[in-house]
Amino acid sequence: MKLLQKGWIFCLVLILSLTACSGGGEALPLVSAPDPQSRFEFSMPEGWQSQTEGDVSLYTPSDYDGSEEDLRVLLYLSPTNLLNTNQHLDAAEPLIQDFISSHLDEVYEVINQSETKVDRYPAVQFDIAKPHQDSYMLGKLVIVAMPGVVVMLLGTGIQADWEAFEPTFRAMLSDFHLINAFTPTPPQS
Repeated sequence: MKLLQKGWIFCLVLILSLTACSGGGEALPLVSAPDPQSRFEFSMPEGWQSQTEGDVSLYTPSDYDGSEEDLRVLLYLSPTNLLNTNQHLDAAEPLIQDFISSHLDEVYEVINQSETKVDRYPAVQFDIAKPHQDSYMLGKLVIVAMPGVVVMLLGTGIQADWEAFEPTFRAMLSDFHLINAFTPTPPQS
């Protein structure tokens, strides 16, 4: 993701004004979405499906066909098993970069950054956007600061769908809870 460039100022103003008008919608009803590895508790919209492959869980509407425009939420959880902050950050950085480069192309721009909490842990939240045909792709990337584990949530969709879905994404963030404590790996001799 590139940083916002001068040519994007007009688009930024347009997108922010459009998303500011959509912030008060209602969240869809949520149901439990058990993690097959029992690492966390999470909820997804009623009628959605989930699929977990390795460290990434994908949550999608039942009519999801894999196209870029479809709403999707990805939850990435990978232990670093390191409680020392500097060691954890060193181990987390490549995991974060790999996840971002695997799931977001370089055209996405960060249009806003804010702080939030996920499961009582501090998190940074990036609003992202990119032009797409005659609209935009919008979404949020949330990176949670938890000791010993890397947790990221990413939601994307075409502008109209994302704006309607954003309250549900916030509700999903509120329903995330880590349930399996990660323990540091003993030093190797």
